[in-house]
Amino acid sequence: MDKQIIEGVVVFANEFAIKTADTISVDEMLKDLIPGFLKNKENEIQQLTEMLEKKDFTKVKKLGHNWKGSCPSYGFHYLGEMGKEFEELIHNEDYTTLKKIVSSLPSYIKNLDIHYQADQGNF
Repeated sequence: MDKQIIEGVVVFANEFAIKTADTISVDEMLKDLIPGFLKNKENEIQQLTEMLEKKDFTKVKKLGHNWKGSCPSYGFHYLGEMGKEFEELIHNEDYTTLKKIVSSLPSYIKNLDIHYQADQGNF
């Protein structure tokens, strides 16, 4: 499979893109919650790896669904997209791609550049 790296994104022959780094803008009000949020994601990535080893795709799909809903709320849109991708890949039984994505996530989390922004008062 052809692979190239462009500015922190690994592209596999037009199938999908995996980010290995990212810059995230997060509301300053969430600043105290982000370390715990990221620690939870690290733990869940380990759980995902174990679930894939056990071929427990139902649990992977459920966790993906949770990520799809919760991660964007904290400003982590890519992780939300990956949650949606987990669901779709399991539906399509594309476990090889799923494993590639999950194996890339520790590097992604490690290479996050988080910027906190003051609330803009957009109510």
